[in-house]
Amino acid sequence: MAPSLDGKIAPAHKRAPFAMSRGPEDPKRMRALRARADALIIGATNLEADDPDLMPSALRVVVTRAGERVNAGAKMFDPALGGEAIVAHASTMPQARRAALGPRATLVELGTSEVDVVHLLEWLGRERGCKVVLCEGGGVVNASLLAARAIDELFLTIVPRVLGGSSAPTIVEGNGFAPDALPDARLTHVEQVGDELFLVYAFDWT
Repeated sequence: MAPSLDGKIAPAHKRAPFAMSRGPEDPKRMRALRARADALIIGATNLEADDPDLMPSALRVVVTRAGERVNAGAKMFDPALGGEAIVAHASTMPQARRAALGPRATLVELGTSEVDVVHLLEWLGRERGCKVVLCEGGGVVNASLLAARAIDELFLTIVPRVLGGSSAPTIVEGNGFAPDALPDARLTHVEQVGDELFLVYAFDWT
């Protein structure tokens, strides 16, 4: 994740794909993380906003309730990329959306009104042999994973920009957590490249 100095990950009124970092180091490191992971997860809102191809990940997963934000023509579904694309969805997905997305991706139903991220991770491990899973957000998916105590490491690129906006998205959204609901993260790596800071935090769950 690449937040601005004021903790935003995108402008409040973003209308086009947006890259927070203006330098080459952050995208290079992101691609390296993708290459290390067995699967990559992204939320439907992020997919709709940025339409990333998620390469070089060979197993690309989008999380959605009903599929309304998932375009069957999205880059991550391009068969020329190789590998497999998966749509993890709730049972609320209409049949018309299933028919549109089915030819482009593997559809996996994991929940009634919301996708159960614990069941998603269990499915990826059991059915696809995944051991390392990378999530690129957004904030709602990140909140679900934190609530499930399923994030072991958090990679942050602190970018020297200020975006402001009370409605601008942040790293973790949802309903929020009580002050002591989550353990403090442990800083394991700090590196400066130009005016950007690359941080790695670990979560020690008990």
